[in-house]
Amino acid sequence: MMKRMVMTMSVLALVALGEAFAGPVVSQWGYSVDSRFVESRFSGSSGEILVGERELSWGAADYIDYSSCGFMGIKCWFRRPPTISPDFRQPSTDPGRNRSALTLGNGVTNDLTGGGPAVGSVATVVDGSADDAAEIGVGTSLTHWNNRLSSRYSTLEWGRIATSLTLTPELPASGAGIETRILDFELFLKETANQGACAGDSTTPCPDLFGLLAVQTLDIPFLYDGNAYLVSLLLQDASGGVAPIATLHEEECAALGLGAGCQGFRTAEEQATTFQFAFAVSTEALFPPAAAQPVQSVPLPAPLGLIGGGLLVAGLSRGLGRRGR
Repeated sequence: MMKRMVMTMSVLALVALGEAFAGPVVSQWGYSVDSRFVESRFSGSSGEILVGERELSWGAADYIDYSSCGFMGIKCWFRRPPTISPDFRQPSTDPGRNRSALTLGNGVTNDLTGGGPAVGSVATVVDGSADDAAEIGVGTSLTHWNNRLSSRYSTLEWGRIATSLTLTPELPASGAGIETRILDFELFLKETANQGACAGDSTTPCPDLFGLLAVQTLDIPFLYDGNAYLVSLLLQDASGGVAPIATLHEEECAALGLGAGCQGFRTAEEQATTFQFAFAVSTEALFPPAAAQPVQSVPLPAPLGLIGGGLLVAGLSRGLGRRGR
């Protein structure tokens, strides 16, 4: 009993000593956020599939445009008809000539393709509410270019996005950057039928669904210079407001093959939908458990806008929690 009391007193003494020698709370951080696709899976192998670190695209391959040859092909008797490379950013009315895609963009530069790194500065939230633009770090974005495709083409079923976040103290004094590590997000896509009943409370035409495997995105703890901080991954709307990644309807989760309470997104048919990621660094929890479980899925991008930074997704440093995967 005495030995246990001595050990307890020793632990308390060490905690008190650590607090006594903690440095000043960092009020502003420099940051760099980057994201990339690291794995993907498609249904079938028809059409052309392109896989890159910043782009996953699928649909029609290059084709020869005989329509420019005129009557009986006269205009092409002495010249080769042009070859057309379908562009998911400029879809046509012909689903057999279209491509769809997922791209990673940069919320700081407002580019929807090309990815990061997104760099900037972010103030630490010390009052429990991220209500100032300076307290929101804008990161990378995820855009679904959801164009009409022929049913014969392969489509994306699953992908993994890895994002890294590097934090560097700037105020009240500069310091060494926190070494980052990668946090993976697994993303599942459900191409829905455009006719008939939709899962959950969606109206026709049914939006396509993206679901995330359960992963901690809010109030993730880390230590720096003897002080405790929390990082939360958020979505940012067009007016600069932020909110947690939302929970999909139970029927939508089931359609994705995921359990109830899955997080995710909806994307409208024949539109480009961008999700802008952002994050906040705080000294106390911004989203207690009761507030961290929204019951509706994320609105379509016009109202919910863009979250500045990469899918969805933030990589956290060894200091950000000091835990293994």
